[in-house]
Amino acid sequence: MNAIDEDKILEQIAVAAQHCVQQHPVIILGSGASVVHGLRGMGDLAQYLRDHIQPDEGEEADAWLLIRTALNNGDGLEEALLKTAAPLSLVEKIVALTWQAIAEDDIALMGRAARGQEHFNLSDLLQGMFKSTHMITNIVTPNYDRVAEYASDIAGYFHATGFEPGIIRNRERGDLVSMRRGAHLARTVRIWKVHGSLDWFADKAGRVVSLPFSERLPEGFEPLIVTPGVSKYERTHDEPFRSAIQGADRALDQAASFLCVGYGFRDRHIQPKIVDKCRQRNVPIVILARTLTDEAKGFLADSAGQAYMALERDGEGTRVFLPEHPEGLSIGHPDLWSFDNFNKMAL
Repeated sequence: MNAIDEDKILEQIAVAAQHCVQQHPVIILGSGASVVHGLRGMGDLAQYLRDHIQPDEGEEADAWLLIRTALNNGDGLEEALLKTAAPLSLVEKIVALTWQAIAEDDIALMGRAARGQEHFNLSDLLQGMFKSTHMITNIVTPNYDRVAEYASDIAGYFHATGFEPGIIRNRERGDLVSMRRGAHLARTVRIWKVHGSLDWFADKAGRVVSLPFSERLPEGFEPLIVTPGVSKYERTHDEPFRSAIQGADRALDQAASFLCVGYGFRDRHIQPKIVDKCRQRNVPIVILARTLTDEAKGFLADSAGQAYMALERDGEGTRVFLPEHPEGLSIGHPDLWSFDNFNKMAL
């Protein structure tokens, strides 16, 4: 590619980024948006479970042996867990240890954020997006860490996750809670956590609350997170997951554009609305990823419509996917796929 052609592509990338943000996108955060802040990815989580699970003898041990064997044979964590019908007692151990692993990373991140030692590109994006008349920004995520919450706080905005304000927080019921600054409604980031959150719990009677958490589970409560491959879709029919999914559906259905950061296009709660909006209505979508998953590439090929852009790392450069370049085009500029460089182009 000659310099003139590359300059044209760079201009096209910048225009697509700016157009996406000008439409006030729904932001979709996948695990890649958390890994950059020190949260464990699937591989590290799988190793943590291997190191810490202590199955009881009998069906627990038998099921865990099958899962470990699948992991050792190269299966990903979700794939390995889906292959084996684990007994409920083992599922509970997997959920508790998953919570423990992510909570450790999350609390460390909270400390760095509070000390001003962590930069959130999401904070920069939120501040740029709120230089408008919009009062609400919607984030949809299958992550149960609190990266989006910390980024909202650092940016100076209230955030809402489906629970009322307080320490022992009950779920919002009926009308959503609105915040005010003086006489005016406050700009708010609504975070729809379709797989639950580290600070969501249920007691033995099934009462759902959000609690401050430490590195240990509060006594008498179980974490409300949907662990990869473990009863993933069965639990989501229950509260608070059902309300979070319904809220995410409304946000996605009303979206004028989408920005996906580190999202692998593997979640069937998020996917259908995106496909409908992009394929049927040509809603603009931008996808940022270190490496696009096969599922993301399948979405681009079959369902992304004619207003998409995807950026991924390509050696020392960047590979860009556009409707006129569906197979991808390599350009020499590094890190155009990064959240930081997207902000520089878009804001």
